[in-house]
Amino acid sequence: SVSQVAIWPVQDMLGLGQEAIMNRPGTIHGNWLWRLSSNDPLSSDLSKTITQQLAMYNRLVSKEE
Repeated sequence: SVSQVAIWPVQDMLGLGQEAIMNRPGTIHGNWLWRLSSNDPLSSDLSKTITQQLAMYNRLVSKEE
C-alpha cells in the first residue's frame, strides 16, 4: 500500500492467542488491558523476521530518517 503508516499488532507478531486480545467489540469490561511485559523481549529470530517483513513491504525506516 502507499500508506505511510501501518499498524501491526505485537500480539500478531508474537503469535499470541485469546489471552492477548485487546478489544472485544460489544463488551464493556476487560478491554485494552493486555500489555507487553518487559520480561517478554522479542527473540532474535522474531526480530529478524520482523525486519525482513518491514523491508519486504518497504516500511523499514533508516536511523537517519
